[in-house]
Amino acid sequence: MELPLQPYETLKAAGQLPSPKGVALTIMRLCQRDDFSMAQLALAIKSDPAFVGRLIKAANTVGRQGGRPIASVEGALQVLGVSTVRTLALGFSLVSHYRQGACRAFDYEEFWGRSLATGLALQALVRKLGGCSPEEAFCVGLLSRVGKLALVTVYGEHYADFLAEAGQGNDVLLREMERQAFALDHDDLTAALLLDWGLPEPLVEPLYYCRRAADSPFPEESRSYRLMHQMLMADVLGQAVVVTGAERGWRTERLYELARRAGLADPVTEELLADVLRSWQEWGEMLQVQTANPIRFLPPAQAPEGGRVLLVLGNEPERQRLRQLLLEHRYEVFELGGGVQQMEVVMATCLELGPRILVADIELDGGSLAWLRTLRDTRQGREIFVLLMVKPGDDEQEVAALEGGADEVVPQGAGPRSILARLMAARRMIRMQRELELDREEIRHFAAELAVANRRLHEVARTDVLTGFYNRRYAMERFQQEWETARRNERPLACMMIDLDNFKQVNDQFGHDVGDQLLIQVARVIRNNLRATDVSCRIGGDEFLIICPDTGLDALRICAQRLLEAVRRVRLETSRGDLGASLSIGIALRQPDMASLESLLKAADEGMYLAKLAGRDSIGAGGGLI
Repeated sequence: MELPLQPYETLKAAGQLPSPKGVALTIMRLCQRDDFSMAQLALAIKSDPAFVGRLIKAANTVGRQGGRPIASVEGALQVLGVSTVRTLALGFSLVSHYRQGACRAFDYEEFWGRSLATGLALQALVRKLGGCSPEEAFCVGLLSRVGKLALVTVYGEHYADFLAEAGQGNDVLLREMERQAFALDHDDLTAALLLDWGLPEPLVEPLYYCRRAADSPFPEESRSYRLMHQMLMADVLGQAVVVTGAERGWRTERLYELARRAGLADPVTEELLADVLRSWQEWGEMLQVQTANPIRFLPPAQAPEGGRVLLVLGNEPERQRLRQLLLEHRYEVFELGGGVQQMEVVMATCLELGPRILVADIELDGGSLAWLRTLRDTRQGREIFVLLMVKPGDDEQEVAALEGGADEVVPQGAGPRSILARLMAARRMIRMQRELELDREEIRHFAAELAVANRRLHEVARTDVLTGFYNRRYAMERFQQEWETARRNERPLACMMIDLDNFKQVNDQFGHDVGDQLLIQVARVIRNNLRATDVSCRIGGDEFLIICPDTGLDALRICAQRLLEAVRRVRLETSRGDLGASLSIGIALRQPDMASLESLLKAADEGMYLAKLAGRDSIGAGGGLI
């Protein structure tokens, strides 16, 4: 697992990444000391009653298989262990303190609802299948997407543009966009944060690869591979609980498919999911995280043939007649009585239960169809087939029902064949909707892959193949943009012109293959020692241009000196001994009397010439900076 540590360290140095606060910070600092005692830790925990309750609940969840309930902090510490308590404190602190932020396009409530479901799902799967301790699994699952929260926290409204362009749920394209902009993606950042916070690498590594399993280094049947598979299942469940309609359907199918591959029979999976959803609501209430009402995730093969139907009829005998008819034809039936007082209940039930078919009386809510129009304004409501029962022979009611948003009407008291025929039509429409949604999902996935491919092609066109730096063409375009921005806003702009000393001699004496290896190694060192805002370019055989926006003279000198010292430590092993390297660096700063970008480039080139005159391995300043 190779993480981009330099971009992470840059973000970390800015001091804006999510971090523990309050008692969690006290606990983490205390656990870092070699001389702390369990009594001191318990005392720190007791200073926060809310955390005490959450900790005891976590301990009882772990120990629920038997034994006496845990009722004290000391008992919880004994069951969970110091490391888990520290991580739980971290997780609960982040849930409490990062519930809102500057990015209005980011749904913080949904983020934590999904994260909580993922943690509980992973805990339940580990308890069933093994792989690590259940309490560790809960912590890892809860923090499994903290990298996205970190990027949202650091970049705020700027990150909203990425969310809008990538689209809902399109993590493939979003990660690619993040890598282009920040040199790391939210999965990289999640792994770096978890390791930095002290979570064990044998848990962090499977999490890192669970959403990129094709790149996994784990042998099949290894512990890490099985754990990665469980983490993927938990992630799919976390997604399924926060979506609705057709998307929840195909995610549920995916969930059962993964469970079968893990050796879980459908009834076992169904029971496990029911337990997770119960715990989700309990924990949601305790952590004040928004959760939906419990939902049954039926195995696709066991789902009722006809689908889920909600009956909303005030006429009790008629409702019972329809209920019996539907059950005989393998529909899953839920019922509500009619009446004005139940309109809010009808709306809430439709949104939470997700029926495929709604059968209601047109007299519902006094004949007003405002409730139906409101239902149709929701995404899930648009996917429900609505069948309204009207008075026999009343053409006005039929027209009003269809104009008000109903898909079909049926006369009150209609015979079984008439009702079943309309339900058959409903099932055909629902099946077509599902096929259309699956097609759309396939198209979205294809579009994401195509967008990634296009971005990579675009990147190749502007990137130097050998070093990975931007090429000369892009360098000049980008530098012109930075010049115009600096001139317009009266901001500082600087650059460094760099030449690799004696490179022609290396090629002549050691060969071009060794010269290429040296260039690659030097380029890597330069990249790792630049700031995140600097733009590195290769503009010639052994010449580099570094564009430094918003950079003053002191910062420019410090950066150049850092590059000199880092490259001096380069050692390349060859058949003729170790080969070192050094740089001649010319620095220049935009001056008020400079008429164009060419003047700044000429000043940097002049500085590099002065560095070579000084004996190489040095810094020269051009453009009046000497």
